[in-house]
Amino acid sequence: MRALKPLIGIALAPAALAAAWATAAMLAPALAEFSVTLPLLCGGLACLLFHWGGRGKGLYVTGHELTHALAALFSGVRVRKIAVKKHGGYVLLDSTNAFISLAPYVIPLYTIAVAAAWWLAGRCWEAASLRPWFLGAAGFTLAFHLLHTADILAGPVQSDLRKAGGPVFSLPLLLLLNCLGLAAALKLLFPGLLNMRAYSERVLETQGQAYRGLFDGAAYVLYTAKIYISSR
Repeated sequence: MRALKPLIGIALAPAALAAAWATAAMLAPALAEFSVTLPLLCGGLACLLFHWGGRGKGLYVTGHELTHALAALFSGVRVRKIAVKKHGGYVLLDSTNAFISLAPYVIPLYTIAVAAAWWLAGRCWEAASLRPWFLGAAGFTLAFHLLHTADILAGPVQSDLRKAGGPVFSLPLLLLLNCLGLAAALKLLFPGLLNMRAYSERVLETQGQAYRGLFDGAAYVLYTAKIYISSR
Protein backbone atom coordinates (compact mmCIF):
# COMPACT_ATOMS: atom_id res chain seq x y z
CA MET A 1 0.00 0.00 0.00
CA ARG A 2 2.84 2.39 0.82
CA ALA A 3 4.31 1.87 -2.65
CA LEU A 4 0.94 2.76 -4.20
CA LYS A 5 0.49 6.00 -2.26
CA PRO A 6 2.57 8.19 -4.62
CA LEU A 7 0.43 6.93 -7.52
CA ILE A 8 -2.71 7.67 -5.53
CA GLY A 9 -1.39 11.17 -4.83
CA ILE A 10 -0.68 11.81 -8.52
CA ALA A 11 -4.16 10.59 -9.44
CA LEU A 12 -5.69 12.74 -6.68
CA ALA A 13 -3.82 15.95 -7.57
CA PRO A 14 -6.22 17.12 -10.34
CA ALA A 15 -9.20 16.50 -8.04
CA ALA A 16 -7.56 18.51 -5.26
CA LEU A 17 -6.69 21.46 -7.51
CA ALA A 18 -10.16 21.43 -9.03
CA ALA A 19 -11.71 21.36 -5.56
CA ALA A 20 -9.59 24.36 -4.54
CA TRP A 21 -10.75 26.28 -7.62
CA ALA A 22 -14.41 25.40 -7.05
CA THR A 23 -14.18 26.18 -3.34
CA ALA A 24 -12.73 29.62 -4.01
CA ALA A 25 -15.43 30.29 -6.61
CA MET A 26 -18.23 29.26 -4.25
CA LEU A 27 -16.96 30.62 -0.94
CA ALA A 28 -15.81 34.05 -2.13
CA PRO A 29 -19.36 35.31 -2.94
CA ALA A 30 -20.67 33.76 0.28
CA LEU A 31 -18.04 35.47 2.41
CA ALA A 32 -18.73 38.74 0.59
CA GLU A 33 -22.11 38.90 2.34
CA PHE A 34 -20.55 41.32 4.82
CA SER A 35 -23.77 41.98 6.72
CA VAL A 36 -23.57 38.35 7.85
CA THR A 37 -19.89 37.43 7.76
CA LEU A 38 -18.23 40.63 9.01
CA PRO A 39 -17.37 39.30 12.51
CA LEU A 40 -15.83 36.16 10.99
CA LEU A 41 -13.78 38.21 8.52
CA CYS A 42 -12.65 40.62 11.25
CA GLY A 43 -11.42 37.67 13.28
CA GLY A 44 -9.53 36.35 10.26
CA LEU A 45 -7.97 39.75 9.62
CA ALA A 46 -6.92 40.04 13.25
CA CYS A 47 -5.22 36.66 12.98
CA LEU A 48 -3.46 37.72 9.78
CA LEU A 49 -2.00 40.76 11.55
CA PHE A 50 -1.11 38.57 14.54
CA HIS A 51 0.60 36.11 12.19
CA TRP A 52 2.54 38.83 10.37
CA GLY A 53 3.85 39.92 13.74
CA GLY A 54 5.53 36.52 14.08
CA ARG A 55 3.40 35.51 17.04
CA GLY A 56 1.56 32.33 17.89
CA LYS A 57 4.25 29.75 17.04
CA GLY A 58 4.23 28.19 20.50
CA LEU A 59 0.43 28.14 20.56
CA TYR A 60 0.36 26.41 17.19
CA VAL A 61 2.94 23.80 18.23
CA THR A 62 0.86 23.00 21.31
CA GLY A 63 -2.29 22.51 19.25
CA HIS A 64 -0.39 20.54 16.62
CA GLU A 65 0.99 18.00 19.06
CA LEU A 66 -2.29 17.75 20.98
CA THR A 67 -4.08 16.96 17.71
CA HIS A 68 -1.59 14.18 17.00
CA ALA A 69 -2.25 12.79 20.47
CA LEU A 70 -6.04 13.03 20.20
CA ALA A 71 -5.98 11.37 16.77
CA ALA A 72 -3.86 8.58 18.23
CA LEU A 73 -6.28 8.06 21.13
CA PHE A 74 -9.19 8.05 18.67
CA SER A 75 -7.34 5.38 16.65
CA GLY A 76 -6.70 3.26 19.74
CA VAL A 77 -2.96 3.98 19.77
CA ARG A 78 -1.22 4.54 23.10
CA VAL A 79 0.34 7.96 23.69
CA ARG A 80 3.54 7.59 25.70
CA LYS A 81 4.81 11.17 25.81
CA ILE A 82 4.00 14.67 24.56
CA ALA A 83 6.78 17.24 24.37
CA VAL A 84 6.08 20.85 23.41
CA LYS A 85 8.64 23.61 23.00
CA LYS A 86 8.41 27.08 21.50
CA HIS A 87 9.78 26.08 18.09
CA GLY A 88 8.86 22.41 17.92
CA GLY A 89 7.59 19.34 19.65
CA TYR A 90 6.82 15.68 19.27
CA VAL A 91 4.46 12.94 20.39
CA LEU A 92 5.81 9.49 21.24
CA LEU A 93 3.35 6.80 20.16
CA ASP A 94 3.25 3.01 20.05
CA SER A 95 2.39 3.19 16.33
CA THR A 96 1.06 5.62 13.77
CA ASN A 97 -0.99 5.85 10.59
CA ALA A 98 -1.84 8.44 7.93
CA PHE A 99 -4.75 9.82 9.94
CA ILE A 100 -2.59 10.42 13.01
CA SER A 101 0.24 11.94 10.97
CA LEU A 102 -1.94 14.32 8.95
CA ALA A 103 -4.61 15.20 11.53
CA PRO A 104 -3.05 18.55 12.65
CA TYR A 105 -2.97 19.76 9.04
CA VAL A 106 -6.70 19.11 8.57
CA ILE A 107 -8.38 19.48 11.97
CA PRO A 108 -8.57 23.07 13.35
CA LEU A 109 -8.37 22.11 17.02
CA TYR A 110 -8.78 25.64 18.39
CA THR A 111 -11.84 26.27 16.20
CA ILE A 112 -13.40 23.08 17.57
CA ALA A 113 -12.60 24.29 21.11
CA VAL A 114 -14.25 27.65 20.39
CA ALA A 115 -17.33 25.90 18.97
CA ALA A 116 -17.53 23.64 22.03
CA ALA A 117 -17.30 26.67 24.34
CA TRP A 118 -20.06 28.40 22.37
CA TRP A 119 -22.28 25.32 22.54
CA LEU A 120 -21.70 25.01 26.29
CA ALA A 121 -22.45 28.71 26.81
CA GLY A 122 -25.70 28.30 24.90
CA ARG A 123 -26.69 25.38 27.12
CA CYS A 124 -26.04 27.34 30.32
CA TRP A 125 -27.50 30.76 29.55
CA GLU A 126 -28.83 32.98 26.76
CA ALA A 127 -25.79 33.59 24.59
CA ALA A 128 -27.29 35.00 21.38
CA SER A 129 -25.83 38.43 22.09
CA LEU A 130 -22.35 36.86 22.15
CA ARG A 131 -22.64 35.37 18.65
CA PRO A 132 -20.53 38.11 16.96
CA TRP A 133 -17.73 37.38 19.43
CA PHE A 134 -18.03 33.67 18.73
CA LEU A 135 -17.85 34.31 14.98
CA GLY A 136 -14.82 36.54 15.48
CA ALA A 137 -13.09 33.81 17.51
CA ALA A 138 -14.02 31.22 14.87
CA GLY A 139 -12.58 33.42 12.12
CA PHE A 140 -9.40 33.97 14.11
CA THR A 141 -8.87 30.28 14.83
CA LEU A 142 -9.72 29.13 11.31
CA ALA A 143 -7.23 31.62 9.88
CA PHE A 144 -4.73 30.52 12.53
CA HIS A 145 -5.05 26.92 11.34
CA LEU A 146 -4.83 27.77 7.63
CA LEU A 147 -1.93 30.22 7.90
CA HIS A 148 0.26 27.98 10.05
CA THR A 149 -0.58 24.92 7.98
CA ALA A 150 0.41 26.80 4.81
CA ASP A 151 3.65 27.98 6.44
CA ILE A 152 4.67 24.47 7.45
CA LEU A 153 3.76 22.83 4.14
CA ALA A 154 5.61 25.55 2.19
CA GLY A 155 8.83 24.77 4.06
CA PRO A 156 10.99 21.64 4.22
CA VAL A 157 9.13 18.34 3.94
CA GLN A 158 7.80 17.44 7.37
CA SER A 159 8.35 14.02 8.92
CA ASP A 160 4.57 13.80 9.35
CA LEU A 161 4.14 13.80 5.56
CA ARG A 162 6.83 11.16 5.09
CA LYS A 163 5.19 8.93 7.70
CA ALA A 164 1.80 9.31 6.03
CA GLY A 165 3.12 8.15 2.66
CA GLY A 166 5.25 10.99 1.33
CA PRO A 167 4.50 14.53 0.10
CA VAL A 168 3.24 13.37 -3.31
CA PHE A 169 0.44 11.52 -1.52
CA SER A 170 -0.07 13.86 1.42
CA LEU A 171 -0.18 17.31 -0.20
CA PRO A 172 -3.09 16.68 -2.63
CA LEU A 173 -5.01 14.91 0.13
CA LEU A 174 -4.48 17.80 2.55
CA LEU A 175 -5.53 20.38 -0.03
CA LEU A 176 -8.70 18.46 -0.82
CA LEU A 177 -9.63 17.86 2.83
CA ASN A 178 -8.99 21.47 3.85
CA CYS A 179 -11.20 22.73 1.00
CA LEU A 180 -14.03 20.43 2.05
CA GLY A 181 -13.49 21.27 5.72
CA LEU A 182 -13.58 25.02 5.06
CA ALA A 183 -16.85 24.69 3.16
CA ALA A 184 -18.32 22.55 5.95
CA ALA A 185 -17.23 25.09 8.58
CA LEU A 186 -18.88 27.94 6.66
CA LYS A 187 -22.07 25.91 6.35
CA LEU A 188 -22.12 25.20 10.09
CA LEU A 189 -21.45 28.83 10.98
CA PHE A 190 -23.96 30.26 8.50
CA PRO A 191 -26.48 27.52 7.56
CA GLY A 192 -28.31 29.67 5.03
CA LEU A 193 -25.26 31.15 3.35
CA LEU A 194 -23.92 28.15 1.43
CA ASN A 195 -25.87 25.48 -0.41
CA MET A 196 -23.84 22.32 0.16
CA ARG A 197 -25.59 20.46 -2.64
CA ALA A 198 -24.69 23.20 -5.11
CA TYR A 199 -21.15 23.27 -3.69
CA SER A 200 -20.76 19.51 -4.04
CA GLU A 201 -22.07 19.60 -7.60
CA ARG A 202 -19.69 22.44 -8.47
CA VAL A 203 -16.72 20.55 -7.03
CA LEU A 204 -17.60 17.32 -8.84
CA GLU A 205 -18.25 19.14 -12.10
CA THR A 206 -14.91 20.96 -11.90
CA GLN A 207 -13.11 17.74 -11.05
CA GLY A 208 -14.76 16.00 -14.00
CA GLN A 209 -13.64 18.79 -16.32
CA ALA A 210 -10.09 18.52 -15.00
CA TYR A 211 -9.88 14.78 -15.62
CA ARG A 212 -11.56 15.07 -19.03
CA GLY A 213 -9.06 17.76 -20.00
CA LEU A 214 -6.15 15.57 -18.94
CA PHE A 215 -7.58 12.58 -20.79
CA ASP A 216 -8.16 14.60 -23.97
CA GLY A 217 -4.65 16.07 -23.73
CA ALA A 218 -3.09 12.63 -23.28
CA ALA A 219 -5.15 11.24 -26.18
CA TYR A 220 -4.03 14.10 -28.42
CA VAL A 221 -0.36 13.55 -27.54
CA LEU A 222 -0.62 9.81 -28.18
CA TYR A 223 -2.46 10.36 -31.47
CA THR A 224 0.14 12.91 -32.61
CA ALA A 225 2.97 10.57 -31.64
CA LYS A 226 1.32 7.70 -33.53
CA ILE A 227 1.02 9.81 -36.70
CA TYR A 228 4.65 10.94 -36.38
CA ILE A 229 5.92 7.39 -35.94
CA SER A 230 3.84 6.00 -38.81
CA SER A 231 5.08 8.75 -41.15
CA ARG A 232 8.73 7.94 -40.65
